[in-house]
Amino acid sequence: MASTPAPYISQNPGDLITAQNWNQVQVDIKEDIASQIQTAVGNIKSVDHATNADMLGGQTPDQLTDSILKKAEEILPQRTGYFRSFNRLETGTEKIIKHGLKSFPLVDVYQLDYFQAICSKGESDNTPIWVNFFLYNTSERTITIKNPAGGGSVKAVIEPSDQQPFRVQFSDLLTLYQVQYTDTTTLDDLETDFWTAFWGAPNDEFDADQYCHSPWFEKCCGEKRTVKQLKDGGVWDDIWFKMIPRKTINYPTPSTAALSQPVPPNSFDGTVAPTQIQVEHHDFDTVGIKLLLDPVYPQLFNADKSGFSVPDNVKELKVMVLMKV
Repeated sequence: MASTPAPYISQNPGDLITAQNWNQVQVDIKEDIASQIQTAVGNIKSVDHATNADMLGGQTPDQLTDSILKKAEEILPQRTGYFRSFNRLETGTEKIIKHGLKSFPLVDVYQLDYFQAICSKGESDNTPIWVNFFLYNTSERTITIKNPAGGGSVKAVIEPSDQQPFRVQFSDLLTLYQVQYTDTTTLDDLETDFWTAFWGAPNDEFDADQYCHSPWFEKCCGEKRTVKQLKDGGVWDDIWFKMIPRKTINYPTPSTAALSQPVPPNSFDGTVAPTQIQVEHHDFDTVGIKLLLDPVYPQLFNADKSGFSVPDNVKELKVMVLMKV
């Protein structure tokens, strides 16, 4: 009786299928198929080399590999599942999330911190504000503008030199959210389509003053630059999406005195994140997430005198929810 073939890469139930493992499996499959065909051809002694001798079951190695990988892609969702959403939580109100994973997934909740940014709404309309999401260019690690209220300048440090940057490449998000575009698609249309996809279910749409793009989007040729122009100009891979998801262990509720201590710029150390979150599994497809107490932020908004305006609805808690089976 033939022994059971060993897997190319061993995985346990619930393990996350990484991109590295997935790529290696494809390489292993191709090498295995090519080896089997070569062995089969070598064993043929009674006939001349036929035109289809380099095929197996009427398929070339590439065709057979594609067929096997397609079957694997159909099976993988049955073995593992992953879910992500961005949501707004109000104190005492349960947020019902339909994940459709057909199980009780592990649930992880990250607070989306506010950070200072310069939001551009036109070539000469730049506003310093606290946001949760920000699109910008590599050249804008620090953005400085004249203070709209008068009296000097306002500076937003987007990528602090002493800190690992918080950023995701914009092109990767376009792929993740299946935003369709061509070489002739303009940057403004592309951004509009991205936000439309990003705010689709299961994500909640955030207030307009909590996400924006940088002045770079308005400079040079304006938002009418095409994808091809961006690629030819070498800036396509220099467009970034910033957010700061953060989680700590659940400490006791911080005292007022602890929150009144000075907080360094771009630092949120010393505050709980997220604050008093309850997660309930209602069934195999539904999770309930509830904010039990008002969110806790450092005294950034009250203490900030540098010209950055406070966003609306800071009593809400913005979160990134991750689920895995």
